[in-house]
Amino acid sequence: MSSPALPRAVAQALAADPPRLLVVGGAYTGKSQLLNEIRRSLPRAGEGVLVVDDAHRLPAAELRNLTDRMTRGDLGIVVATEPRPHRPEVQHLMTTGAAHACLVTLRSSTPADAMSRAAAFGVSDPKIVRAVLSFTGGARDLVDAALTALREGADPRCAAVDRVRARLAGDPGLAGVLALVELGGAADPAELAAVLGVDAEHAHDLADAAHASGLLCAGGDELVPAAAGVPAAALGPHGFRTVARELLSCRIDRALLTVPVASRLAAAGITDERLADYLVAQADSSNPTEASSLYTAAVHAGADAADLALRRAEAAAAIGDRPTAATLTDEILGRAGSLTPADLATAVRIAATVAAGDGMLGRSADLYEWLGPDRAGADAAIGATVLLAAGRPEAATRMLEATTSIVPTSSAAATRLLAEGMRESVGGDGRVAMNALTRALSMRGTAARAPVQPDTVEAITALLCLHSGELTHATTVLARHTTLTVRHELLAAWAALLGGDLPAATAAADDLSGRAALQRDLLFLHGLRVGAARRSGDSGRLLAEWEAAQGVVAEYSVDLVSLLPLGELWLAAVRVGDAPRISHLVGQARDLLAALGEPPLWAAALHWYGVQAAIAAERPDELLPHARALAVAAESTAYAAALARAGQAWLRLLQNDVDPVRVRAAAESLAAIGLPWDGARLAGEAALRATDTAAATALLQVARALRHPAAAPPGLTTASADTVSPSTGPLSDREAQVADLVVSGLTYREVGARLYISGKTVEHHVARIRRRLGAGSRSELISMLRAMGHGTDDRTISSNSTTMSNSTTMSDSSEQKGGTSACP
Repeated sequence: MSSPALPRAVAQALAADPPRLLVVGGAYTGKSQLLNEIRRSLPRAGEGVLVVDDAHRLPAAELRNLTDRMTRGDLGIVVATEPRPHRPEVQHLMTTGAAHACLVTLRSSTPADAMSRAAAFGVSDPKIVRAVLSFTGGARDLVDAALTALREGADPRCAAVDRVRARLAGDPGLAGVLALVELGGAADPAELAAVLGVDAEHAHDLADAAHASGLLCAGGDELVPAAAGVPAAALGPHGFRTVARELLSCRIDRALLTVPVASRLAAAGITDERLADYLVAQADSSNPTEASSLYTAAVHAGADAADLALRRAEAAAAIGDRPTAATLTDEILGRAGSLTPADLATAVRIAATVAAGDGMLGRSADLYEWLGPDRAGADAAIGATVLLAAGRPEAATRMLEATTSIVPTSSAAATRLLAEGMRESVGGDGRVAMNALTRALSMRGTAARAPVQPDTVEAITALLCLHSGELTHATTVLARHTTLTVRHELLAAWAALLGGDLPAATAAADDLSGRAALQRDLLFLHGLRVGAARRSGDSGRLLAEWEAAQGVVAEYSVDLVSLLPLGELWLAAVRVGDAPRISHLVGQARDLLAALGEPPLWAAALHWYGVQAAIAAERPDELLPHARALAVAAESTAYAAALARAGQAWLRLLQNDVDPVRVRAAAESLAAIGLPWDGARLAGEAALRATDTAAATALLQVARALRHPAAAPPGLTTASADTVSPSTGPLSDREAQVADLVVSGLTYREVGARLYISGKTVEHHVARIRRRLGAGSRSELISMLRAMGHGTDDRTISSNSTTMSNSTTMSDSSEQKGGTSACP
């Protein structure tokens, strides 16, 4: 006789003689609706069966009677109740029901329930249903309110919130409990009694009602999203603040105040000295991200903003919040006369760090010159490093002399070693410089709240390694840092670029594009991208990357540690015919190096870029000053010596003096100092200019071996360039035929027609040839094949270097703007 609408378990329980059923569920889980269905399904309106709803509201004596009846075998009973863990009588009823009756538990809506319910409202999109379920926490009345709104074209979120508001409007006790939870408190009877000022029994009832309300998440420590903010509105500003203040006092008295609760209390507008002091203490021992928000919360709680300005600025700078750090330090420096020397030095250090990140190391140096060695204190060594990097050696010397009286703590010793290493790298011995920097790395400490500085020991050490060809050492240094910063990742990518690993460099650039925000990082990123584009031989990509870098080029000011990206941008500008747009930065760099006495360790790289720029611009006269500078630097470092030999080799090539032995030695020297791509370009250009086919082929093999070491023929690294026999090289007979015809200027279709193969097959042959020879572009491939002797029958034009350049340009019009094939 049961209704088919009833759940199977309920129907079976009602079919028993006598029926005994206990329904347990929170508020608005459908208990009353189920009992109505049960009443309709019972014969003669349920004669002989007792049906009771909301049993949890009954007095203890009546609950005991219901429990007794549940155990009897001659009387039918159906009871619905909310769970009440703190009422023994309700718990006993539930235990008895589980043992002697059918127990049915109703819960909040599951995804399957919600989808089924949504279908009845005409909503079928699973994404929408999931969003409703998440926002409402599955509370059935909130789900129905949201679905009704969707059916009527209204806002489902507003409908769910309105439903919560209606529920709390008639239940101030529940509103108080939920307000406490929203502030971070617990729906715990002890805390409820203390905060809400109710007796223990009422507190137990309130706790149970809150957990059964369906307005708390599963853990009971957060409100469902639809209830957020509603309890505060229900209580009103005064009532909500009263709960907040009582919660603060309760937690402080019991020494149970936590950071989440303190933060929420401050956000709620509670000003209290005890709260402010707690937040400051927690911020002082937290990581920068947490500290920044906690200091701000402390100010909201009543802490003196001026007293916390330095700490807030340091935390903001540490997490990259430059606007906040800059604003705070400007305010602090504006009242410099009232600061202690230590606080003033700290403010300058933070402001200098922000300026360095913004690509204005000159501004950082201005700050330290204004501060002076007398007021710099423990930060004098940091100032010396900044001043050297900005090209102000005299001021740096004065600042470094002031460090002799500093207490030699580990951090102070590390910053002094950094400054000494920087000084040695500029005007001393490179080995001594690297030793000092390496010792600074070991002493820098591992504190979670290390003071911010304009640059890190790792970055400067890695940069010196990159400027010296020590690419592996640079990567090792950067890997030592426990937390890689964007700057460190960029420098590791630069090691890959300079070492010729274009896939790794390009992948790193793509990954970092969405994360690099500081102007200094953007300069290195754009330098990395144009460097990879230039090496790939893709003129269109190079032009696009150059245009993308214009914002940084327009804003950046040069310093000693930004010469590498400047060099790449310089070459890119020359290649795309836009050198005037960067000439001012190149001039600044030349002036800076001159002010520092042309330090070989730092200057050699820029002069090598100058050599390449002169070659790319086809201006041999502009190459000479850089070649001379490298020759002077060669007396100090092996790196500069290798660059000087390569510069001389390039100069001879421009004079059409091709000595295969000399070129090969210079190219392999470049590879030995970590510049294999540069060496390959030198050997490749020499091959294009060589008039002897055997020498050209040998040099092409050198270029290929340097660019793709794994593909080098056995014994190539020891064979002499003039001992390689002339041949078609590594090409098969069919590939050689294709190469002859392609060099002759035929299209793929025309080549296919002559060889009786498809144009697509010709394209595949050309792709294999290009990979085999390591050609970076089509024009380079044509030139390499011509130098190997392909296409030298009566169909082809002369193979002298001038005609080759013209033919190359005509073969790939996309590279015309970049100049001839001599461009590095």
